[in-house]
Amino acid sequence: MKWMTQTIIFFTFAVVAFFPVGAAAQKAPEADSFGLSSLIRYAIRHNPALRITRQNIEIENQGLKAAQADRMPRIDVTGGYTRYRYPAPLTPIVISSLPLFATDIPDFEKNVYDGFATFSVPLFKGGRLVRGVTIAELKKSMAQDFHTRNLHELVYNVTAVYYKLAQLEELLGACEAQVKGLEAHRRDVESFLKAGTAPKLDLFKADTELAAAIERRIQTQNSIANTRELLRSLIGMDEPGEFTIAFEGKPTIQRETVKADLERALAGRPDYKAALSKVKMIEERVAAARGKRLPDIYGAGDYGGKAGDSFAFKENWSLGVRLMLPVFDFGRIGAEIDRERLELMNAKEEERALRLTIARELKEAQTAIVNADERIIVSEKAVSSAREQVRIEDLRYRSGDNTSTDVINAEAALIRSRSDHYQARFDRHVAVAFLKKATGDMNIPSDTASDSNTPRAPVTEKNTVPTKSMTEETK
Repeated sequence: MKWMTQTIIFFTFAVVAFFPVGAAAQKAPEADSFGLSSLIRYAIRHNPALRITRQNIEIENQGLKAAQADRMPRIDVTGGYTRYRYPAPLTPIVISSLPLFATDIPDFEKNVYDGFATFSVPLFKGGRLVRGVTIAELKKSMAQDFHTRNLHELVYNVTAVYYKLAQLEELLGACEAQVKGLEAHRRDVESFLKAGTAPKLDLFKADTELAAAIERRIQTQNSIANTRELLRSLIGMDEPGEFTIAFEGKPTIQRETVKADLERALAGRPDYKAALSKVKMIEERVAAARGKRLPDIYGAGDYGGKAGDSFAFKENWSLGVRLMLPVFDFGRIGAEIDRERLELMNAKEEERALRLTIARELKEAQTAIVNADERIIVSEKAVSSAREQVRIEDLRYRSGDNTSTDVINAEAALIRSRSDHYQARFDRHVAVAFLKKATGDMNIPSDTASDSNTPRAPVTEKNTVPTKSMTEETK
C-alpha cells in the first residue's frame, strides 16, 4: 500500500506542476504590445485585400504560362463511333494500277469505330503568338505593381490610424484632466456658496461646464473604441478580445525643407509603373489586332485507324501545312483595331492624369509637413500659456479676485490648445507618411518575407493601452 500512496502523491504533484502552467499559457498569451512596425507586419500577413492582390500575381503568372504554351506543339487523342446508312470505306480507295485487284478494295462497314492521335503546331499567326506572351508578361508586371501599390496604401492607412489612436489617447488624458480641474473648481464654488461669498449662479455654471467636459470625455472614449475596431479590420485581425498598443514619443520637427523630386517619385510609384505597363500592353494589343489581317499558317498531322464490327483497325496517317487568310469579315478586324486604338488613347490620358496627381500630392505633402511643424511650435506655446492661465485664474478665484467664468474660460482654452497641439502632431505624422507614399518610398519591414516571422496578436481580457507620450490619429 505504501508504494500506491507514493504513486498517488507523485501523480498529484505532477498534475499541479504542469497543468496550471498550460492553462495559464492558454488564458494569458504573450503580453507583447503592438508598435507601429509590428502592426504593419501583421497587416501585411493578414489583410484580405493585400492577399487578393498577391493571388492576382499568381493568376497572371498562370496566364503567362498559358500564353507561352500557345506557341508550342499540341497533341490530342480522339476517338468515336459513327453509324452510316450505307457501308462506308474504312480507308480511302486507292487505285494504283489496272487491272484492279481485290486487295486494293478497302473494307466497307456501316458501324465505324475510329481512334486518332492528332498533332498541330502554329507556324505563323501575324505576330500574335509572340505579342500574346508579351501582353501576358505586362499583365503580370501590372499585377505586381498593383500589389505594391496596395501594400503602400495599407502601410499608410495603418500608420494614419495608429497615430489617430495615439492622438485620441492623449486627448482622453486631456479631457480627464479637465474633468478633474472642473470638479475641483466646483468644490471651491460650493464651499464659497456655503460661506455666502459666491452666488448660486456660479454653481450652475460649474455644473454645466463639468457635464460638458464629461460628455466630451465619453465621446473621446467612443472614438477610441471605434478607431481600435477600424485598426483591427485594417490589419485583418480575426482573434476576439483586445490587443495592446505601444505608442511612440513626440515627432521630431525637421527645420530643413523637405524635398521631393518628381522624376524620382515617378520612378518609384508602383501605380505609375502600372500605368506605363498598361500603355505598352495596349500598344501590343493594337499590333496584335493588325496581325489578324495576315494569314495563319500551321502544321498538322494525325495517325490512327478505323474499324468495323470486327474491330480490325485499318491504319492511316496524314501530314500537312494549312494556311488561312481572312478575305472578308464585314469590317470586324478593322473595328477591333479602332477599339484598341481608342483604348490606347485612354491609357495615355490616364498616365498623364496620374503624373499630374503625383505632382500635386508631392506639393501637398511638402506643404502639410511645413504647416504642421509651424503649428506644433505655436500650439506648444499656447498649451504652456493656457496651463499657466488655469493655475493663475484658479488662485485668483480662491482669493476672490475674479469670477467662476474666468476659471471656466481658462479650462476651455487649455483643452482647446491641447486639442490643437495633438492635431498638429498627428497631421505631421500623417503628412510624412503621405510624402513617403507619394514618392513610392514606404518603410516596409524587412522581415515580412518569411511567414515564420508573422507576429501573432497578443490578446488580453481587457483594454490595456499604455498611456505613454503618444502621437496622432486619423481624421
